[in-house]
Amino acid sequence: MRLRDNIKGFLKMTGCYADSAMYLAEHGYNDAYMEMLAEECAKAQKPADIAEGQALRAQALLFRGELRAAAEAFESADVPKLNKHIRSVFVNNYILCLFLLDKPQRVREVYEKYNSDALSDGSLVMRRTVGIKEHIEKRYENAVTVFLKLLSEPDPRVTLMADICIVKSMLALDMYERAREIAALGFSRYDGKREITAVVNRLNMKMNGSIKPQSNKKPKKKKRK
Repeated sequence: MRLRDNIKGFLKMTGCYADSAMYLAEHGYNDAYMEMLAEECAKAQKPADIAEGQALRAQALLFRGELRAAAEAFESADVPKLNKHIRSVFVNNYILCLFLLDKPQRVREVYEKYNSDALSDGSLVMRRTVGIKEHIEKRYENAVTVFLKLLSEPDPRVTLMADICIVKSMLALDMYERAREIAALGFSRYDGKREITAVVNRLNMKMNGSIKPQSNKKPKKKKRK
């Protein structure tokens, strides 16, 4: 127990959600984590703590691949009550969720409403949002450039999902071969991720469908007997 407390202190995990944060670092977004988080949310009393719990739940649903449930959780969170750092990450992940659900107009609305939060620092998630914004405004070449730079980072975390984003933009540019190369590098990591798996499967179908052989020859007419 003392070792666990020392690790929590080293990682600066304090407050209502310290225990679930520690568990998350070790085990990921599994069912036990969701139960632990729910228990901590139920005990929260301060408005800021309640809002943080809402944000953590929304993002957990996103990373588990429960996109529609995540979108509802993002919508209901009390964003103004979040501290600055949490609010920035929250808004950028909110935009990712909407992008994966193919809701460009809602992305625009959230981007405009929380623009200062989304672009408050030079983090990877902020840069991902810039790429998403370029994509939904149909500036696909710019989006690909932004996402390529993200993929070149030494630690492109799985939850960044930049590979999904860049494949979407590449397919909009008919860059099927390059998109397949990106997908082959890491799309398997999304197996078992519910609705994210469905998004990836649709992208794979589009990529694979593009390589079906096509013939310019006209079909031969059947001879009448």
